[in-house]
Amino acid sequence: MTSIITRTRNAFRAFTRAFSGYDIAGGSARWPAAYALHSPVTQQLAAGRLASRKIAHQAENNALVSSIILHGVNAIVGDGPTVRAMHPNPETAAQLLHAWNSFFQDCSVEGGMSLGGYLSRAARGFYVDGESFTQLVTDPATMRLKLRLLTADQVDHSKTVPSLGLTGDMPMIVAGVEFDGTGRRVAFWVLPTPPDAPWASVEPPARISALDICHVFEPRFPGAPRGMSPLTAIAPLALELDNCIDAAVVKLRTTCLVGMVVRDPEGNFPFDPTTDPASLYLEPGATLRLPPGADVSFPPTSEMNTVAEVLSHIERLVCAGAGVPAFMATGDFGAINFSAGKLGLATFQRRIKALQQNHIVAQLLNPIWDRLVLLEVLSGRMRAPDYESNPERYGASFLFPGWPAIDELKKAKADTLAVAAKLRSRQEIISEGGRDPADVDAEIENDPFAADDLSASAGSIASQNETENENA
Repeated sequence: MTSIITRTRNAFRAFTRAFSGYDIAGGSARWPAAYALHSPVTQQLAAGRLASRKIAHQAENNALVSSIILHGVNAIVGDGPTVRAMHPNPETAAQLLHAWNSFFQDCSVEGGMSLGGYLSRAARGFYVDGESFTQLVTDPATMRLKLRLLTADQVDHSKTVPSLGLTGDMPMIVAGVEFDGTGRRVAFWVLPTPPDAPWASVEPPARISALDICHVFEPRFPGAPRGMSPLTAIAPLALELDNCIDAAVVKLRTTCLVGMVVRDPEGNFPFDPTTDPASLYLEPGATLRLPPGADVSFPPTSEMNTVAEVLSHIERLVCAGAGVPAFMATGDFGAINFSAGKLGLATFQRRIKALQQNHIVAQLLNPIWDRLVLLEVLSGRMRAPDYESNPERYGASFLFPGWPAIDELKKAKADTLAVAAKLRSRQEIISEGGRDPADVDAEIENDPFAADDLSASAGSIASQNETENENA
């Protein structure tokens, strides 16, 4: 009975492909049979860990992939974000900022690491593994927050327990992530030590509440419980690039070797002691004596005029798939002009801002801030009578380091004109640079060299044209 149903289903699919009217359905047989994601979530779970291991190897051995990850991590994190407390009471906001600054300087369980360095490790895990896990730990001695970075393998990928739909409250565990009956994440199953650590523990995974785990990942498909490295699509091409470079290097070495074949048409080879075949070699300016009747021929060597273009094209494809400008990852700044570089940076900056806000802030920094405030209140270090009634007052916004302007003067003039025309605000411009406007105003107020006529000077500078600036 099962075989009849299977044959009927296959026949129906073949009929659908043949009469669908679209080549994408496979009716023309141009498409390989395996060129399809029939079950994206299941296939991602099956390939995710193997893909991360291969990309981890490339991150340590492939120069281009290593450069892509380095620039991506530096762009996302920089030296770490600054925070702006939203509480309307200046005294309470100052207490929160003081607690955050203390936590920022030493945030990890291991000790000796600032939050900027910790976020760099988390961002690198996002690129290599497609996900990063952070456990929120409370130091029992000081009642202060500490962070423990978990490897992707520490969340037991083999831990899968289906609920089978028996009861609505029956939890379901998929790849180490536990869901309740409504589909909400409630816990993670974590191994005590990383599986690849020396003398790793053999204890089974422990259940840790989702309130204590921050999972940074990008779900590509609805219902995906785990992440997938964003470099998965370019990893095969990066491997081919390595192979092409190795082949090109071997070709260059072979071309540099001058090989010759000495032939004797008579077949006698009457070599004298001065023309011993074992002593024949070529060097610049050398003159060889050959036997009478012998001639020399050199094996043909293929041209390599187009190798550089092919390698550059592959590099651009790899960088485009990774979302990093090719000139930035390869260091080839001579191949672009100002407009192309600015356009490439604008696209890259948009991608980085999306990763910062959608994943680093939403999935990691916001839970860290909430737990930090909670510990300050529960420990009695901060008095907050409105914490339960108005929790929104205890939120925060995070400002990441700004992007340096390509042309400082043009950027300053554009910002000055935008503020004068009331198209933008000073707070917006200052926040883009990763600074708190309140800090900037306080620094200006306390600056003894700040003059009242600076705004007028800035206005006159903004009205100058390029010729005047060059002559100045």
